[in-house]
Amino acid sequence: MQAFTDTYCTCPVEGDRSKHVIETHVKDILVNTLQPVFQKQTQIHPTLSRRPEPKYRAAHESELHENQQWKAENYVDIMYWLVKEISSNDLKENLYLILPPVLIILDDYDIEYKEEAVKMVHYIVKKLDSEQTSRMGLDDLFFESLFSCLLRLSQDREEPLVKVAYPCILDLIAYVKDQHKRSDLYERILKDGIITGYLYAGQKILFLPILLRPIPSLYNQMGPIGVQYLKAIIPMLCDSMSMIPSNNKAIQGINLAAAESLIVVIKKCWPRIPEYKGLIMKSIAKTWVYYYKSNDKKMCDTLKQVYKVFEAACQGQEKMDKEALLDYNTQVYEALFS
Repeated sequence: MQAFTDTYCTCPVEGDRSKHVIETHVKDILVNTLQPVFQKQTQIHPTLSRRPEPKYRAAHESELHENQQWKAENYVDIMYWLVKEISSNDLKENLYLILPPVLIILDDYDIEYKEEAVKMVHYIVKKLDSEQTSRMGLDDLFFESLFSCLLRLSQDREEPLVKVAYPCILDLIAYVKDQHKRSDLYERILKDGIITGYLYAGQKILFLPILLRPIPSLYNQMGPIGVQYLKAIIPMLCDSMSMIPSNNKAIQGINLAAAESLIVVIKKCWPRIPEYKGLIMKSIAKTWVYYYKSNDKKMCDTLKQVYKVFEAACQGQEKMDKEALLDYNTQVYEALFS
């Protein structure tokens, strides 16, 4: 970007020319440099052109992806730099010029471009407040395109896209004013994003942390609604927490993320937790043995927290399992229950 900002204008500037360009020439860049190269796709994109739903979607998408002038040279880099560096006030004033190119890049078939677009959407969301986001209807504009990114789990090269898509879409949903709509969107992320994603990619170490990280936030937002998904979520968390890492740092991270998620899920859905007491206790016991023998204080402290909230939820129904573990190996399990 240095070459672009150094040669964009001939204004006499003392100091950072890049700062001068972003503060003075934003609209010029959008109108004269970027808008022309995105014009063709803007005119035929179904959302931007407001055309009726095409009868032959495949043919329409093929047309949308032909003659993509914006992929030439460094136009996407310029767009990314502009969205990242622009001030909140300038973003608001020029949003009508910024949104079409970002949406076009987001809906492209190329994974690398989609990833850049997701990052741009996230910058936009963070720089606008909830009132502006709601007024502009950004949740409606971007949600489906962002949601489709969550399901790109078939190839390892898609991992960076999914990784940036989850925090972006969660921050976007947080700005939705209608409580019922917001709750529905969170529920869809859990059901059709995380649970479905786990069915397809639960055995992929690369994707599993991405699927686990949003669970505490989702259950904190959803509250009791999350109860109906315990049948899928509890086994997912227990299996992920009790994977034996054998000094594999990635799996250790998965164990920790699953344990932290389980704490939140138990707290939010405690009346139904006794139904899963056997599975949860077995997972805690198996995981504890490994980390106790490994002298991993952080994970042991986390597992103690898991057991503490689990014990509170079970209200004594777990005592027989606890006593059986103590009888089996007092030395190891006494530290867990102390």
